[in-house]
Amino acid sequence: MTNQDDVAIFTAFEDYTATDIAEAEKNLMRAILKSAMEDIQKTGDPSKEARRYLTSNDETYLYSFISVCRQLDLCPKTIRTVVGLVQGVALQKD
Repeated sequence: MTNQDDVAIFTAFEDYTATDIAEAEKNLMRAILKSAMEDIQKTGDPSKEARRYLTSNDETYLYSFISVCRQLDLCPKTIRTVVGLVQGVALQKD
């Protein structure tokens, strides 16, 4: 005969889905990056701050542009190209 506590533990385990404990931090990093990419299109101080953030090569601060790109597995040059800070390379047609 099965104990009800055992059934409850088994059921809880079956319903359990693993979560990435770093997901909240990654969501924050995505929000920071998105905000900078939107702000650079604006004028005045928001654009200046976004430009400063996106052109920085600082790797020491957890939420620096380079660190965020590294944590989210993104290419900093691609992001800079998308927002117009770096001239993109034209693709050649064959």
